[in-house]
Parts: sequence; C-alpha cells; structure tokens
Amino acid sequence: ITRRSRWKRTAVGAALVMSLSWIVLYATRPPWLRVASMDPVPAPVNHSPIEWRTRAPGLETTETDLYVKQTKVDRMVLVRMDPERYELSVRWDPTGTRTAEDWQKELGAAVVTNGSYFSESFSPLTPLRISGEAAGPSTYSSTHGALVVRGTSADILDLREKDALRTITAYPEAMVSYPLLLGPDGKNRAVDSKTWLASRNFVGIDRRGWVVFGATKTGFFTIHRLGEFLKHPALDLRAALNLDGGPLVGQVVEAGGYSRRFHGTAEISRSADSLRVLWHEKFPTNWTLPIVLVATPRERNGE
Repeated sequence: ITRRSRWKRTAVGAALVMSLSWIVLYATRPPWLRVASMDPVPAPVNHSPIEWRTRAPGLETTETDLYVKQTKVDRMVLVRMDPERYELSVRWDPTGTRTAEDWQKELGAAVVTNGSYFSESFSPLTPLRISGEAAGPSTYSSTHGALVVRGTSADILDLREKDALRTITAYPEAMVSYPLLLGPDGKNRAVDSKTWLASRNFVGIDRRGWVVFGATKTGFFTIHRLGEFLKHPALDLRAALNLDGGPLVGQVVEAGGYSRRFHGTAEISRSADSLRVLWHEKFPTNWTLPIVLVATPRERNGE
C-alpha cells in the first residue's frame, strides 16, 4: 500500500467518523431544539396557570414550564417589583469579574439580572445612565427602547424618531437596549428570524407600573417568538424590552427568605449546531456580568 493510499484511507475514515458523529448529534438533539426547528414552529403554552406569589412586600415571583403539545420546550422565570418599594439601578463593572451572585452579595440586592450588551473588553455597547452619569457610546441611534428610572417610577421609552442620548439624559438611571418586544402600540418590533436561538432575558413594565424581569432556560425562543409570548394576558405587560441573552443569562432573587438562582444554557445561530447545544448543556458556566440591573429594598419607616 502506497503512502498516498494510506492517506486517502485515513482521510475517508476521518470523514466517515465525523459524518456519523454529526448524524448522532443531530438525531439526539434536545426536544426543545427539535420543536424549534419545525416549520412553522408551534406556539408554546403553559400547562398550568401563571400564578404570582408574594415573597416580600412589593415583590412577587412566578415560573412556568412551556410545552408544545406534550413536549416541554422551555422554562420561564419571572419576578416583578413595585418601584415605590424597590430602588432600581444600573451597574457596570469595567473589570468584568462579578457574577450575578457576586453582585447580589455585594449590594444586598433583592434582584439582580444581566443587562444590555457589552464588548469583549466589557465596555457597554448601548448608552447607560448610572447615578446620573453617562456610560457607553457617545453617539448612538436607536429605533427600539430604553428602561428609565427616576425616583419611585420606572418606564420603558420608545426611542423611534428620538435622539436616544438626549432622551435618557433626563433620568439618573437608564439602559438602552434592543429590540423592543412590546411597544406602546402593542406591537412586537423584533425581526422574525428563525435561526438565532438562545436563552432569553427581558425587562417589562406591567399595567400597574411594576417592573418585571424575565428569563428563559433553553434556546427555544427566537427574540420575535418571545415578544409574541409576552402578550400573554397573565403577564399584563404594557411594554417589554429585550436584554442580552444566551448562556450568560442570570437572574438572582433573594427576598423574604425566598431564594432563586437561574441561569441560561443555550445560544446557537442555526438549528443544526447540535455540538454547541450539547456543550452548553453539559458544561454550564456561571458567566461574569459586566452590566446588570439591580433592585434593592427601599428603607421604609415602620417596616
């Protein structure tokens, strides 16, 4: 057997092994990915009512498993807070060394969730306002939204046809992000892409004016699909804004003796990327979060 023949046999063998490995990975995709790869993708439903539980005065939580027929495709956790009882703030760590748990312990926070997008050097990619000071890019154009906080009220502003930087300057705490999942007109502004699947993270404002943080576990939701689900009447949202997602999704709740630590597990750019799915699920990482949203209890006389 010549050297060239041996090389060809080796190459063919390697190609065969790789092909078989890919076939096995594709065939053993998790249930959520198989459903998310359908065309069209069926809408998920919660098999039990979304019921909110009070964990502390002005703070409630809920969580629900989502199904398509009999297949569980995701888990969503939510926490909502009265901004009159909880002070909301934007935090940024330029060193990028703190996890959600680290932030919670350091600040004594009731809730911590990851915020908007950041670069490889941990710099904000969208404008922020932190204790009245600007952070992030000095020029920015947005057709989506911003979470803004002033005193005991919070809101999500529509930045379409507005100067984003000038608009948020009026607020001591603000975070620009995208896309706007639920605008003031009730419409979902996310592009309907079927290829980018990830654990999701969002902030919303309900019709009482309470702030809602939500996160999902798997990669079942495209961003557009998430926006459609957030129209669920039990959530009672009047506005919702997408935040950074993927396996870095982190939400920590510590309130009234209740504790919850939740982390995302998925991010893929195409449904056939089964190896990446397997890696995130089998080797989860507690990511550091340079940019977070934080809720801390306000001091109240007599309580």
